[in-house]
Amino acid sequence: MVENLFRKILGIVFISMLAAFSIWNWNIHLGLDLEGGSRIVYRFDFDQAVEEGQLQPNYDSVVVLQQTATIFQKRLDGSGMADIPIYPQGSSELVIELPGMSEEEVAAVKRTIINQGLLEFRILAEDGDDLDLAQERKNFETWLGENPEGELKTYNALAYEDGGSRPSIRWYALTQNAALENGQLLASSIAGKYVPLRLENVIRETAEDSVDSWEFYGAGLNYVGPTIDQSGFGAVAFEFKEHRKAAFADFTEENKSRAMAIVLNGEVDSAPNINQRLPGAGIIQGGMNGFSQEEVRELITVLRTGSLRVKPQLESESYVGPSLGEDSINTGVWSAMAGGIAVLFFMLLYYWMNGIVAWLTLGFNGFILLGALFFTQATLTLPGLAGLVLTIGMAVDANILIFERVREERKRGREVPQAYKNGYERAFATIVDANLTTLLTALVLYQVGTGPVQGFAAMLALGILTSMFSALVFSKVVMHYLVFTKKLVKEVKMARAFAGNAHFAFLAKRKVAAIISGSLIAAGLIIFSGEASNMLGIDFAGGSAARVELSQSTEIGAMRDLLPGYSVTSVQSRDESNVDRTYLVKKKLTAEQRSLTEGDNMKAGSDLAADMLNELSVKLVGRLPLKADGSIDMTAAFPEKNTVGARVSGEIQNKAVQAILLSLIAIIIYMNFRFKEYRYGFAAVVALFHDVLFTLGALALFSKMGWVTVEINLEIIAAFLTIIGYSLNDTIVVFDRIRENLPRSKGSYHEIIDKSINQSLSRTILTSVTTFFVVAVLFFANRPMHNVLEGFSFAMLVGVIVGTYSSMFVASPLLVFFDRWSRKHHVKEAK
Repeated sequence: MVENLFRKILGIVFISMLAAFSIWNWNIHLGLDLEGGSRIVYRFDFDQAVEEGQLQPNYDSVVVLQQTATIFQKRLDGSGMADIPIYPQGSSELVIELPGMSEEEVAAVKRTIINQGLLEFRILAEDGDDLDLAQERKNFETWLGENPEGELKTYNALAYEDGGSRPSIRWYALTQNAALENGQLLASSIAGKYVPLRLENVIRETAEDSVDSWEFYGAGLNYVGPTIDQSGFGAVAFEFKEHRKAAFADFTEENKSRAMAIVLNGEVDSAPNINQRLPGAGIIQGGMNGFSQEEVRELITVLRTGSLRVKPQLESESYVGPSLGEDSINTGVWSAMAGGIAVLFFMLLYYWMNGIVAWLTLGFNGFILLGALFFTQATLTLPGLAGLVLTIGMAVDANILIFERVREERKRGREVPQAYKNGYERAFATIVDANLTTLLTALVLYQVGTGPVQGFAAMLALGILTSMFSALVFSKVVMHYLVFTKKLVKEVKMARAFAGNAHFAFLAKRKVAAIISGSLIAAGLIIFSGEASNMLGIDFAGGSAARVELSQSTEIGAMRDLLPGYSVTSVQSRDESNVDRTYLVKKKLTAEQRSLTEGDNMKAGSDLAADMLNELSVKLVGRLPLKADGSIDMTAAFPEKNTVGARVSGEIQNKAVQAILLSLIAIIIYMNFRFKEYRYGFAAVVALFHDVLFTLGALALFSKMGWVTVEINLEIIAAFLTIIGYSLNDTIVVFDRIRENLPRSKGSYHEIIDKSINQSLSRTILTSVTTFFVVAVLFFANRPMHNVLEGFSFAMLVGVIVGTYSSMFVASPLLVFFDRWSRKHHVKEAK
């Protein structure tokens, strides 16, 4: 049954050892929703940036903050797997929340953040540059003597007539390493601290952004990567974009034998001599001893993600507890474990010996998946776990597919060994198609998406790879050992199949199903259109936030009971001196309040924050510090208060939409490749739209009726992505059976589709029931707690039901519709 058995066993052993090594040597973090982490606030002085020419006087602070947040996001969470929320606070601050990091890791993040990434390439000024360098030095030294505490930027802003330097040069600070390694730099410097560099755009009278300009900045680079210098030390290689290469080559040709200063954030970091014409590329060295590996990595990250227009200033740093709360986390873990154990026992009772193989396969899959997560040092969050839930569900489904195929083969009279051999072979194509289609979707989501979408996609891709290896290699090797080597399996013993001899006329009900689906979706969307603004969570809507300092210790559970409707997280100092006394509370903005805070209307934002403080002072009466006269000391009780922007920015939303649309196009292309017709891809994609819209309407309806607590937040977006993956898997299983039956079954296209759905019905029911049971346990365990797990699990419940329904009553009937449309189209063309 298994070819190259020894190689496959070696592969299993190798992957197991790699997983064990990863788990032993590396760590994974829990996200802010599960564990908490550090909260850092950075302030930006826009007025100073205008004075220094970094911003235009008519700047838009909202736009600048969002652009800066995007750069931060790329620097800190390029993979999307670290779960680092970054959002604006007020008109001039950004909040960064770092999940479960050590002090050293937080320090590395802060180094990356404050690095503006301003890279310049300039020529060291010399006496032959049509200027009196001795006089320039004298002017600068005179100014330094008169202004010992003065800043370099102040002198550079002085006009020549007022004692400043000529417009063709500017003075730059010199790093200690650069001064020590380069005697020419040291000789040209003042006190080994400052050197004069040429401003080529002034000398050559060219605009800074023109193609032939000799002003070169980091923004013009096309490639940045690690390398080593001539001494073997760490360095950074760079290459300019194509349209700037010729100008850089001419620039280096003109300045051969001169020192080219590499300026990073206003400081000369090195100044190698130009020995020959450089064709648009070179390396950045790190002084006498080069860069360390960490410095190379940080510099590459900074240069790849772009420069900051305004220098960030650290405002505050604190530790925040998990946003979900310990009770919600414990309930979620126990309910998920209970559901998972129930599924395992169901597999054992239903499939007997095969169920034991399923246990081993799922256990192995979990082990190597955990190893993969440790290997990538991922951060586990609720959206990321949603991706893992989907992959585990697909892993269970793969086992069900195999065993149901074995049952069919045995029913056809095949001997036991042959039944297992045929079962695995026939299930192979279906498992590969379902997993590869979902993997392709995950790769597109990862490549195009950002933030939480990227994190979900990364987790999903990892899980798919491990579940495919477990089902197609590990499970087959174990079964080969039991059936062929030890001959322990004498008969295919399983419980009686669900709907084993079903002959339902599914397509006969397609018109009724279309009317029902269309009516329910239309009704749901009408309800959602009226409820959308109220359903948006703080991730999308923004809100008011305040830090609350209590006069007495109060556990977080009690605080959440006192403040229903608020997001409450604990805030601690590193020495834990304020445990259970400091909290960060947030409340989302209503649609009316959001309209008041659009643009730069910060007064309205301040008024909303003040309204929240008044409400908090009433709800927390008796727990807040008081003044001598007995009134609440609002300053001491609420040292920080402001409006906070949406965590999910417009760019993230747009990227998410682009990623999903491109992934749907990829599904159509892949399914055309596998099924040789576009109708399968289009039918599957329409069914996915059906499922998401149906679920969205159901969420709006049940939320409006007050039966569930649901907000449109990152967790719900993760649920939608999971539903798409689940439904797609379900649909492909049916389509694969249709493709298999078409060349060998008699009857019309209509009849073959009905037959294929009935043949897949047992597997469909089993997979749906096992998934539904796990999610149902999670939902009912969290429903009384009104947390994000309630909304997430409810969305999944609806998605499982509608995904199963759509594979039979939406996707499959659409194949008939497209077939008839195609036939009519060809008839018209023939006429």
